Amino acid sequence: MRLAHGEAPVNEIAAPFKMSQPAVSRHLKVLEQAGLIERDVDQQRRPARLKAEPMAQAVSWLEEFRQFWSSSFDQLDDLLGELKKAEKKRGRRK
Repeated sequence: MRLAHGEAPVNEIAAPFKMSQPAVSRHLKVLEQAGLIERDVDQQRRPARLKAEPMAQAVSWLEEFRQFWSSSFDQLDDLLGELKKAEKKRGRRK
C-alpha cells in the first residue's frame, strides 16, 4: 500500500511492521523478481516503487478466478437447495 503513494526506502516501508529491515528487503526482492516493483540504487539507498501494469494484470487474472469460483459456489448453493427440498419431500411421505 505504501508504494501506491510513490517510491519509498526500505526503512519507511518497514516502519509499520514488526519485521527487520533485512526481512522487508527480502520481501521486496521477491516482488522485484516477480516484476511487481522496481528498485533503484541511489547512493546508499535502494528506493522501491510499484509497477502498476504487472499488478493490474495479476488483479485481472485473479478476477477471472473470482468470477469462476463465485459461479461455482452459486451452482453448488442451488444444488444444495434442491437436495434439501427433495429431502423434505421424502420426509413428509414417510
